[in-house]
Amino acid sequence: MVLELHVWGPAFELPSIDAQCLATILYLRSCLQHRDWVLVPSSNPCVSPLGELPALLDGDVWVAGYLNIISYLRDISGGKWDLDQELDVQQQADKAALTAFIISRGQPLLDLSLYVSSDNYHNSTRPALAAILTWPNSWTIPHRLREQAKKRSEHLGLSSLDVDTAQEEEDKKENLGLTAHIPKSLRKPKQTVTGLLGRNQQKNRFRLDAVTDDFFDPLSEMLGEKPSLLGGPTNSADCLATGYLALMQRPQLQHGWLSESLRSKHTRLDEWARRQIAEPFGTPSSKSPSLPWKGCTPRSMPQICHELLEGCIGSLPVLGSYFSGSEIWYLHATDRGRYREKHLQLARLQRRREIYVDILTATFASAGLISWLIHDGILRLPRWSRPTPSQTRFGEAGALLGLG
Repeated sequence: MVLELHVWGPAFELPSIDAQCLATILYLRSCLQHRDWVLVPSSNPCVSPLGELPALLDGDVWVAGYLNIISYLRDISGGKWDLDQELDVQQQADKAALTAFIISRGQPLLDLSLYVSSDNYHNSTRPALAAILTWPNSWTIPHRLREQAKKRSEHLGLSSLDVDTAQEEEDKKENLGLTAHIPKSLRKPKQTVTGLLGRNQQKNRFRLDAVTDDFFDPLSEMLGEKPSLLGGPTNSADCLATGYLALMQRPQLQHGWLSESLRSKHTRLDEWARRQIAEPFGTPSSKSPSLPWKGCTPRSMPQICHELLEGCIGSLPVLGSYFSGSEIWYLHATDRGRYREKHLQLARLQRRREIYVDILTATFASAGLISWLIHDGILRLPRWSRPTPSQTRFGEAGALLGLG
């Protein structure tokens, strides 16, 4: 059975715009034969019931997320597809700690660089997403990804990189004062990231340097002069670190403070990451054809309508909370049995989601049909009017005198 790996599509001369997708690609390429798997740039989380990318399809079983995928490969292969099988107990503990560190510290940095920074987002990230997304996802997904990135990185205290939000807050403050009476044509124009940072440039620059050093310093120290972060052959932590470092190096951004810091302060780590990337992903000047790409299946019109309605339902306050894949419980079975039981739960959840979509579709269709019938006069609504008063028993004189 050929495994299918569904990922966010290519961007910035890399196979994917997502760090964990890049890490999963590296992992599968390191432990599987070329004929055993295919790479599908779906760029659509709805491709699987889990609603998440990267997602691995093995027959009728879906597994999503980098850590879940490598755990699944280890379980079904009896250790054959486990890059960590040669690690000793201490290295296994170091690997677990390093993996948690990379995800918790590296993802917020990428969020700041690619999504929170308004200039970087509008000039680089947003066009890259537009190139890999199809309608209607091209309308909804970029905004949703940016909002998620803002929430993940807000604890770093660098929300001022988001010029759009900062400008809106300034406008609210100005509207409360005398500037509300100044014509818009005479007000100060929107500022760039550099302009906003310039108000307190030293403090913000210090904060940026601090959060980047918090991520790069431990990795540089752990790497040292070794060929990998833990020493020895490539392991899952190396793949994960390479995925994040690749998205910090390759994109040519207007504000490339991540790549500048990596290149100038952490030269050894920068060179190691470039070597890790060069063979599987190719250099910027020459792309490597070593990945088993497979084209996406064209979507039908019903599928497009279904995705559009799913997006509408997911944004509703009440139904949206019941419409996610977060209600899958952890199962204690082993090997494929655990994943198949989980897949059955996903199938039941998917059927429930389809019921919601069908109900909403039927409601809209019925409302549209009734409106059309009323508009064309085919269907007439009953008109209620006050009954005309009957002739009173006192005749016209009684009516004149107000007698009932």
